[in-house]
Amino acid sequence: MQDMNKVAQTTRFRRFSAAVTFLRNSLRQLTNWPLAIGLLIGFAVFTIAALVVQTETDHELETLKNQANVHLLTLGARLEGEVNSNLVVLRGLRAEISINPDITHEELASLVSEYLFYYPAISHVALAPSLIVSDVYPLEGNEAAIGLNYRNQPDQLKGVMESIYNDDITLTGPINLVQGGRKFIGRIPVYSGSKKSELWGVVAVVLNMEKMLEAAGIDSFLWGMKVALRTRQMDGQKTEVMLGDAAVFGADAAMVDVVLPNLRWQLAAIPKNGWKLPYQKTQYWWLISVVLSVLAGVAAYLISANYRERLMAVENASFWANFDGLTGLPNRRYFNARFRSLIEEHRQQGSGFAVFNLDLDFFREVNDSWGHAMGDRVLRSFARRMSRTVRADDLVARLGGDEFIMVLQDIDSPAQAELLAENLQRELIEPYEMDDERFSITISLGISMFPLDGEDEETLLLNATRAKDEAKRAGRNRIAFFNEAISLEMSRHVEMHNEILEGIRTHQFELYYQPIQHLKTGQIHKCEALIRWHHPEKGLISPAEFIPVAEQTGVIRNLGDWVLQQACHDYQSFQDKGVNMSISVNRSPAEFFGRDCEQHWLDILEQNRMNNADLIFEITESLLMDDNEQQRKVIRNLRSKGVAVAIDDFGTGYSSLSYLRDYPMDFLKIDRSFVSGILHDTQMRTLTEVMIKMGQTLGIQVVAEGVETMQQQALLATLGCDYIQGYLLGRPMPLDDFIEFCLPRQAQSAVELS
Repeated sequence: MQDMNKVAQTTRFRRFSAAVTFLRNSLRQLTNWPLAIGLLIGFAVFTIAALVVQTETDHELETLKNQANVHLLTLGARLEGEVNSNLVVLRGLRAEISINPDITHEELASLVSEYLFYYPAISHVALAPSLIVSDVYPLEGNEAAIGLNYRNQPDQLKGVMESIYNDDITLTGPINLVQGGRKFIGRIPVYSGSKKSELWGVVAVVLNMEKMLEAAGIDSFLWGMKVALRTRQMDGQKTEVMLGDAAVFGADAAMVDVVLPNLRWQLAAIPKNGWKLPYQKTQYWWLISVVLSVLAGVAAYLISANYRERLMAVENASFWANFDGLTGLPNRRYFNARFRSLIEEHRQQGSGFAVFNLDLDFFREVNDSWGHAMGDRVLRSFARRMSRTVRADDLVARLGGDEFIMVLQDIDSPAQAELLAENLQRELIEPYEMDDERFSITISLGISMFPLDGEDEETLLLNATRAKDEAKRAGRNRIAFFNEAISLEMSRHVEMHNEILEGIRTHQFELYYQPIQHLKTGQIHKCEALIRWHHPEKGLISPAEFIPVAEQTGVIRNLGDWVLQQACHDYQSFQDKGVNMSISVNRSPAEFFGRDCEQHWLDILEQNRMNNADLIFEITESLLMDDNEQQRKVIRNLRSKGVAVAIDDFGTGYSSLSYLRDYPMDFLKIDRSFVSGILHDTQMRTLTEVMIKMGQTLGIQVVAEGVETMQQQALLATLGCDYIQGYLLGRPMPLDDFIEFCLPRQAQSAVELS
């Protein structure tokens, strides 16, 4: 699109230059200079008008293309959802067959017939124990598939092996079926028994592309458009057009990817008549040429004299149509148009935002007591403060009178909205000084959240207004959420947020230490730092209560810095007492999004003279799910400086070899929920053994958490675990108690080694 604009601009410039050269040569032969000046002015006006028309035409064309792209994105999402909803059937079939691997044809028919009723796009289902098709439902028309050995089918074997390797659903195709037809096939591996190594075979569903396209509404969704669908080129495979004409996939087409398991499609669309506006540009050119040719000599002087005035009138008309004349903020018309587009953007991105509806308490009294002129000055100052407080991409508008609306983007947590509302309230209620008068004005503010409190502009605005009315009924100068339960919960979070900051300032927090023992040597040279909050009024507050609040409100960064500073300080105490100790500290995912966060942490270590090699950062698997290059960079930088990294609570989240490949780790900490069951639960013992073997294969040391008995310790040693942590060794202890605990044990280890 940018290339097209550049070509259009170059063409217009060449036409303009040629016309100027012709006019200059003609003027040299004219002796009637007033006529020449009139012609020159007329030509200038003609050129300006033509450029304006051309610019507006290009702008409308670009808008048309953007609209087509937005619609195509929505259509692609609907098609993704339709395909994935059919593939979900595979998970149900896997669960049934893993329980009943000897399933009969009658049992399969009873099970699959229900699926086919609800998912008509599924043509049939095939079972392939040992990778040989043994049963198909429905069988009629598919008899030729019975006995098909995937190992002898190169075009299908690759998809089968990918599903087994990834242990997940894969979609391949289109593939020529032995019974005829060319279809897409979804597959998933099935395992029998308690061990993943006991592969039963695969289950496959064959998908009817026409029915999926019909369910997604692809034929009628883009009115007046030519739509085409093809497989996207991956791993050297050629593309294949599944719908429409291949010519649609041209340089000017709007295109989006449809992302599916192990496969991608590509949607493209162009208007049936090409990228043309309903009218023909030539009509405009002829009209302008005729009119200006007649009027150029007569009205040149008037056009020249009044052009600037008219241009300013157009600009003023555009401004008054979209912006408030008193405050300069967007008006209701502009806000409504922009608000609808924001909702669509956040719906596609899956993100949230907050809507603030606010007005000035008792503003009528200002107008009644000091006059409307003074009231207008207050409103202008109020609007300027609002504009300074919000971010550049947030939306602020005046709806009328003293009512204002704000849309704060990328706000997913009501707690974040509450904090921003409080900051805004503090800024806006600061006294206003006008001449010799000083005004103290409060605000009532209502909040609705997208998508929690509505997914369209009318509902969100109505709910924000209702929340504001509730704030007024509660006594004004208040903040209220549309959902009262959330409002109360967020008030509690904000209160705890402030208490955490006060606790850091007044030294209410303390680090406890829990020992980590090396199983082979019995040495204790590692420990985990665990935060404890001794509240002066509420007593000991569990980390499970205040850590989630700190992560939601953002104070986790302050808390994390305190933990790291205190761990460095305690490390010096270890050194002074002769205790050789590495310290593990927990890092929240929210702490990894700050700019140069790893350098900030490394600076803390350097300032406190702590050896980087004696520090371990513990992170959770949820951090690895984002697949964020910035996070990988942070982890790589930390490890390059000698800081070790461990995955905490491993096995409870989204364990995957791919994460360990992309995020090289030093330690895996097996969650206590697995360790507690290894003595009596065969599945837990098997999973624990698999995680230990995984660590050994990848060169990662494994720590078992929650070890409480000697029997658990002995079994973990037999399985090859490297370290243990738990109440068997000791509960988390204050610094001095932990040093007393470690001194005799490290001394004994030194004697044994000597």
